[in-house]
Amino acid sequence: MAEANEANRYHIPKGSTQTIEEGMRQAAQPTLEQWARDPNCIEMDLCVKELAERKAKREKRDAELQAAQADRLAQRRQRLEDNPFDPRTEVSADAIHIASRIVKHLWIIFVLLPVVAVAILIVAGVIK
Repeated sequence: MAEANEANRYHIPKGSTQTIEEGMRQAAQPTLEQWARDPNCIEMDLCVKELAERKAKREKRDAELQAAQADRLAQRRQRLEDNPFDPRTEVSADAIHIASRIVKHLWIIFVLLPVVAVAILIVAGVIK
């Protein structure tokens, strides 16, 4: 690591009404990592501490999200065990039976009946 040069040492930039700590908290992750690695940054230790805090918060948030997701999955599994039929993805046996009867009757009306009617008219001599 390069040695710190006293002429190049700098403070973290801050806004007009912010303290250095507030500016550091609002800094983007890559910028904060750059300040933490730079030996010329006077607040290098504060940046390292802020990065550690952010990492701890992120790990805590990730653990909470995983726990919440596991809880949701357990609740969904319990709901499916209590009521295994999911109307959004499954079709009931009653619906299949009714649909097959409707299709059968429509086929009789629109296909079989006209064919039989034409055959009878041909046999009767109406259609030549």
